[in-house]
Amino acid sequence: MGSCRGSQEVVLSEKLSCRETSSILSQVLNLLAKSPDVQRGITRIFHRTATPAEFIGAFQAILLAGKQLHKLYAEDYGNDVMEGVKSALLRRLILTASSSPLIALAAQLLSLLNKDSANLGDMLNLFNVSSGQFPEVASGQIAVQIMKEKLDSLIIQYRKELGMRNLDFTSVSGVTHLIELSADAMVPSNWFKVNSTKKTVRYHPPEVLATLDKLALAKEEFAVTCRNTWTNFLTSFGKYYAQFQSAVQALAALDCLHSLAILSRTQKYVRPTFVSNDEPGQIYISSGQHPILASILGEHFVPNDTSLHADGEFCQVVTGPNMGGKSCYIRQVALIAIMSQVGSFVPACSAKLHVLDGIYTRMGASDSIQHGSSTFFEELSETSHILRHCTSRSLVIIDELGRGTSTHDGVAIAYATLHYLLHQKKCLILFVTHYPQILDIQNKFEGSVRAYHVSYLTMQKPLSLLESRSESDVERVDKQEVTFLYKVVHGASDKSFGLNVARLAQLPQSCIRRADFLAVKLETGACLQIENVVKLLVKKPQERPKACRNPPDPPKIMHLGFEEMTEACRRVFYSIKSALHSAEGTDRISRSLKEAQELARIATKRPPEDFLPVEPQ
Repeated sequence: MGSCRGSQEVVLSEKLSCRETSSILSQVLNLLAKSPDVQRGITRIFHRTATPAEFIGAFQAILLAGKQLHKLYAEDYGNDVMEGVKSALLRRLILTASSSPLIALAAQLLSLLNKDSANLGDMLNLFNVSSGQFPEVASGQIAVQIMKEKLDSLIIQYRKELGMRNLDFTSVSGVTHLIELSADAMVPSNWFKVNSTKKTVRYHPPEVLATLDKLALAKEEFAVTCRNTWTNFLTSFGKYYAQFQSAVQALAALDCLHSLAILSRTQKYVRPTFVSNDEPGQIYISSGQHPILASILGEHFVPNDTSLHADGEFCQVVTGPNMGGKSCYIRQVALIAIMSQVGSFVPACSAKLHVLDGIYTRMGASDSIQHGSSTFFEELSETSHILRHCTSRSLVIIDELGRGTSTHDGVAIAYATLHYLLHQKKCLILFVTHYPQILDIQNKFEGSVRAYHVSYLTMQKPLSLLESRSESDVERVDKQEVTFLYKVVHGASDKSFGLNVARLAQLPQSCIRRADFLAVKLETGACLQIENVVKLLVKKPQERPKACRNPPDPPKIMHLGFEEMTEACRRVFYSIKSALHSAEGTDRISRSLKEAQELARIATKRPPEDFLPVEPQ
């Protein structure tokens, strides 16, 4: 019974400690949120470019935060809350940011300055000379004060000489220490007349002018002394910089960890699992989510799985329509990987990965006018950096490489880059593209590369593309509604739906209609190209066996999408070209023609007996 009660008390004490620790951390972080950028302030102080107001703001934040954290383990408060903090990292950060010497030093430095003068930018009254730390400033203040007292003694002297008890200095239009008398008043002949009216005349006695010159000189020397003293004060901070920099970094780490803890608790994140360095590189994410979009969309966000393994499928070629969610998916994987590396929980049902030595991304488009670099040059420069520095333990993410140049060059560069990563680096890869030719790389790296696409739904077209020949019918033909499902699934996408994005962007209707018409025309042209090739390879009716009395049906080629049709044409023509230019003999020519014939047969879904036999000559 006693043992049970003791354990219950320990658990209760730990819960109270955690609650109090969290409460104090929240207070500290709320304080820092209202304070200026402490890290920036410390850096500017170290480089002697900080203003007095920046110095006061930074050190007040450090001092107040340190005092709050000191409550967690100070004996004065009668409860060592730190005993309930099990994390060695958390304990070390708290102690670094709230050590007694640090708090005492921050308080001492603040006591040397006048807060109100600092906030007003008044350098002349900034330093607390009573501390005895600034003798030069004290001497300058005394010199200025002596000149002011000299002026006060002069006005007393003039009152006696002129017999005017109420005589005093006056200022007019910025001119100070004037003696204003009536026009008929008798004054010494050496007094300098400054200005006058009908009834009054204003004078500057020679002693006043001499004293004013000395006062101006004393003030100027005092201002120089204050500026030099401030510079020396900032310079002397250099010996404390490392100590305060460590405290600021500890506060920043506490801020980060506390924010991640709150996020993980409120968003129901999970702890990622890391495999040992002896195991192959891998990333497995179950129901992963984009941390920012998921917090905005809530339950409407569509999660996705990710599976990459160095000994299996370590490259995903992601295709899909524009605005379908491709970039969101690859950014999601990158963010989950980064969050895992920094020790955060992640937005997923589960996550397992190895410790990455780098996460390399090539996304977006931008130029560098000041360096004379085009968008495409910047794109390839970033790609070059990735190819030079990534390793087999890296994650590489490339989004639509090659779109900044012609289609043929873009395809060639994208294909060669992916081939280099697969063959030379063998890192984990997410490769987004709209080029269907890139998918051919699956045949060279079977089992290592797999095509994926972001799924979608479309409404059925009312007419076949080949049935529409006029531009007026195009809007009725190709205007279809696309519903994005945002789910990454196996297989390649055969459409990009660029015209759908054009409609969403509200391009002029005449422009969209013309684009629709040209798209239909191009797609129809591709269909006719492959149809002509098929006619060359298919048997003529009189050459068919006698048992087959019915004429052959026209080639059924419209079951393919435009990209697939273009790819089929490209392969057929490539095989024919290889046969025509082959110098390896009749066997090679025969194989190339048979390959072209087989591709045409697959594209048209015709039986083998409909094609002429290819025999070596």
